[in-house]
Amino acid sequence: MMEPRVQLDDQVIIQRLRQLHDGFAVGSANALGAMNAIARFMKTSTQLRFTQGRAPDGRSWWPSNRAKSQGGQTLRDSNRLFRSLTWRAGPGFAEAGTNVPYAAAHHYGVRKMVNVPVHRRNMKGVTKTGRAWAKSVPVKAHVRLMFLPRREIFGFSQTDRVEILAILTRHAEKLAGT
Repeated sequence: MMEPRVQLDDQVIIQRLRQLHDGFAVGSANALGAMNAIARFMKTSTQLRFTQGRAPDGRSWWPSNRAKSQGGQTLRDSNRLFRSLTWRAGPGFAEAGTNVPYAAAHHYGVRKMVNVPVHRRNMKGVTKTGRAWAKSVPVKAHVRLMFLPRREIFGFSQTDRVEILAILTRHAEKLAGT
């Protein structure tokens, strides 16, 4: 199973964290409060991406065939991936993520040849006279292209960076009593 990992490497935020480190005792309620607020914000921001159908950099996701044919939103058919989003925080870290195995495939995209084993395909239809029919036909083993477009779920937009800095600033001001 792939394990996607997106790390915020923003020097302004890292510098702000270092400045706050002296005021926040590691493991203190103030530090945990800031990390909890950041992690909750990261989860909310990720959920908004599902609603907007956009990557962190603002590019629109490639719409799914189901969303195009039936209406609705991409990656929201069963809502399993959306509902699985969670967050956690601790001393010195804040993260949002999912435990759904196929999240990485959607995040990074897939383009590879896959082996399809022998199986049966159930078919059904209606004749010209309106009579319903159904049958099961054998399908030989074959190779086909699996293509799943990249739909970046996790990451940080410029707006996310601004909000994370604002959260850190609010907690520092609370600590300083201003």
